[in-house]
Amino acid sequence: MEELIKELRRRAASMVSLNSPADQDAADIGADIALGFVPVVGTAQAGRDFERARRDNDKLGMVLSAAAGVPVVGGVAKAANKGRKAKNTVDALRGYDPAKVAVDYPDRAPPVWKMDKKKGEKFLGKDLSPEAKAVQKARQVAQKDIDAGNYTPYFNVDERYYVDASNYPLQGDTLTDAMPKKQATIDKYKSRFDTPEVRQRLQAAFLRGNADPNAQRWYAMGQLEKAYTDELGEKAGRAAFKTDFADAMAATTGGADPTDNLMMAHYGNFQRARNQAIPDKAYDLPFPIGGRYAGGNLEMYDKVINRGRNFVAGETPKRFNFSANFQGHRNRATIDEQMSGGFEKGLKAPPGDSYGVMEAIVGDIARQNKVPAAEAQDVMWAGLKGTAGKPMIQHVNEAIERTARITGLSPEEVLRKNLIRKMGPMYGIGAAGVGTAALMGQDEDEL
Repeated sequence: MEELIKELRRRAASMVSLNSPADQDAADIGADIALGFVPVVGTAQAGRDFERARRDNDKLGMVLSAAAGVPVVGGVAKAANKGRKAKNTVDALRGYDPAKVAVDYPDRAPPVWKMDKKKGEKFLGKDLSPEAKAVQKARQVAQKDIDAGNYTPYFNVDERYYVDASNYPLQGDTLTDAMPKKQATIDKYKSRFDTPEVRQRLQAAFLRGNADPNAQRWYAMGQLEKAYTDELGEKAGRAAFKTDFADAMAATTGGADPTDNLMMAHYGNFQRARNQAIPDKAYDLPFPIGGRYAGGNLEMYDKVINRGRNFVAGETPKRFNFSANFQGHRNRATIDEQMSGGFEKGLKAPPGDSYGVMEAIVGDIARQNKVPAAEAQDVMWAGLKGTAGKPMIQHVNEAIERTARITGLSPEEVLRKNLIRKMGPMYGIGAAGVGTAALMGQDEDEL
């Protein structure tokens, strides 16, 4: 069997130049067949072989496995020809054209009337088009396989490291600029938040989270920054990393989990690259863009990125620090909804001008544990939430893999073309609809 495989590989290599775009297209079409979308033509084993070869970036293996799934005499060339004839059938069964959704988001459906159960009021909400529903199904299949660990992450999570903060100087400091102006107000907030009970709760959260290696170094994005500079050059790459990732993530972070946050940030970047406006209504956002505060987040993106209003430490301290942490600044802590709830149950954000007071307490606990403030806050966050850690670079890995499987692009193409050069969508989990908070553009922060 081993000798037979070697001979098959030798013959395929003599017929196909895998550096040729046309032959790569043949492999891609053959893959559609081998993955079993066309009845009778594909085989399960060929599909498994193809997927293994794709994960290993083994183009020859992809061609061979695709051809093996097609009962045609004559090898790869005839298999590809048969694949081209079957492509319309493949796309019909799949429900969408991968080439189309690789360069643009799925078609949007008209809004539908929905009921806000709490208010007892109707509102226009988001619906999914047939194409978007088909992409959503493909996303679910891909995510299930990703969750099972059946893929090779693009970035090695264990080797994550921080961005060099010296390349990203900051103006402003939330520990001074986001402090109350009057000492009496500082004392009031300290009496409320700087108590033995609060410190004990945060310390316990630190210890729980710090026991999980995946909760540590959450903001370590040096690998992604390097991908930007490799693709665009040092100066342009750093500028793009700051604007398109760090600042865009900070602009769209309100009420969003990391995956939705990344999807909203990229959608804003994608629209900006095409010189197109962000829709005013959340129901006009394409799949998979959505979330509790999607409208407000993308409005913030428009203000900060499109209109050039920088984050100000004393006005938007959470977003200022969130961006700074991604840029490698570890001497400051992001106080978000989860952290606020650690100070006081049910608290969504630092009240009034208390941000600096709360951040100083986290910083003090960080010093006691001999770690930078950001490295205390990230594990506290995980400890408070009580879930397994997943660093941001892993969220990027999963977005790359999901998008590759949905679009048929390679992970390398997804990273370079879609994420960095903003030439196509990134696909996340997504939801069929968004609530009234997102529709109204509400957010816990104002610029």
